[in-house]
Amino acid sequence: MTVSLVQRFSSLDPFENLAREEVWLDTLEAGTSALLLYVNRPCVVLGRHQNPLREVRLDEAARRGVPVVRRASGGGTVWHDEGNLNWSVVVPKTGYDRGEVSATVARALAPLGFSLEVGEKGDLLLGEKKVSGAAYLFRRDRVLHHGTLLCRAKLDDLRGILGPTGTLVEWVGVASRPAPVTNLNVDPERAIEALARGLGAGTVDDGRGDADFEARVQHRARELSGDPWRWDQTPPFTWEGEFREGFGRFSVREGLVERWEGKNPGDTNGNMIKILGKRFFSPGLFEYVPREVP
Repeated sequence: MTVSLVQRFSSLDPFENLAREEVWLDTLEAGTSALLLYVNRPCVVLGRHQNPLREVRLDEAARRGVPVVRRASGGGTVWHDEGNLNWSVVVPKTGYDRGEVSATVARALAPLGFSLEVGEKGDLLLGEKKVSGAAYLFRRDRVLHHGTLLCRAKLDDLRGILGPTGTLVEWVGVASRPAPVTNLNVDPERAIEALARGLGAGTVDDGRGDADFEARVQHRARELSGDPWRWDQTPPFTWEGEFREGFGRFSVREGLVERWEGKNPGDTNGNMIKILGKRFFSPGLFEYVPREVP
């Protein structure tokens, strides 16, 4: 498989990079394929249908200044930092083969001295440990097949931040499938060069477009970083745990509190009743949930 275009994004902003990825998916000329490559600053990236309370130690993420991001594709939660390479292949839906895309990426990395195997979900394995997960987004006649490649990621940070917050009593959505992971111990730039050679058609561009393209990227980046997308997209759930005023159980739908009960010693005037119909993921309930991403 050879792609028509190779784009290397220069930004480290996860919201901008995920937005740029989507705009490429939406605007790529019919029948054209592309390889998109980028690195993000530290962040936790949820799949489209996941619950952050199940996947992320939100207090620890806040303590370390690590934002929680939600992407448009499905799949599980992944860790991004400057030692992790994000690769994306956009191809026509006709003839798309998930295994073949992952196998092509594995072959492209072979000159670096790695013999990678493709798992049943499109993951890339080095021995028995995962070095790259994969997720997919289908729109009209195109497919975005993207993954993370652990080059020199800070795996201790990954293990320290991924995990539950409180207890989900009832919930729907997609759960991550924890698996042993390892780094390739190669500089991400070397992996970029290998992928560009292995899949590319020559020139590597910076992923930027005309004024309209860039306006679409910025608009989508604002959506991705906003509370309605990051938090309120969480599928319905009932959760119990510590919050600002005590311990409680909350039922939440579309990001809003439908019911709550619990112990709240500081609520002598019954002010907690005011939380009904309000956002659950808010600084009013949790000091570690920011209003906006910095």
